[in-house]
Amino acid sequence: MKQLIERKNRWMASHITEAEFPTPLSEKGLALYQAAQKSLTFEPHQALDSESSNSLTIYPVDCHPLTIRYSLVLANRWQNESDKEALIEYLTQIMFEEDSPAQLFVGFFKGKPAACGMLFHDTEHGTLICDVAALPVPNQSALISEMQHSLAAKAAGQPLYCEQID
Repeated sequence: MKQLIERKNRWMASHITEAEFPTPLSEKGLALYQAAQKSLTFEPHQALDSESSNSLTIYPVDCHPLTIRYSLVLANRWQNESDKEALIEYLTQIMFEEDSPAQLFVGFFKGKPAACGMLFHDTEHGTLICDVAALPVPNQSALISEMQHSLAAKAAGQPLYCEQID
């Protein structure tokens, strides 16, 4: 599992470290993201018997406007406004190749982006469910749970590890 997490973190960093002209703000965002990754824990995914509420309409991120929405939701994990700005600058730099190991998803609640998450695949080590977040709304924990459940269903049949969210 450690190799899987390291591979995901290298992939996430590559959007800035391999950029020809990264902005100072995107570099700050990467540093904040990497610092937060150090405190995360992952465990084998435990299938839940409970049914998902289906309050989210979940779309794969396949264009820049959805990357922006993904970034806006995930940046809400940070409380400081300047940190959020840096995270948004960093996350909106994510680029996808056809054979990308990552799939990002945005969940819309009542027509507005409200949750996000990532599946990171490695044929040798399995799949991570990570970077799951929801906006700070009254049903935030339900949206996070629904996103995790949906991502787990998309990755069925693979060794699956899930980021533990407080």
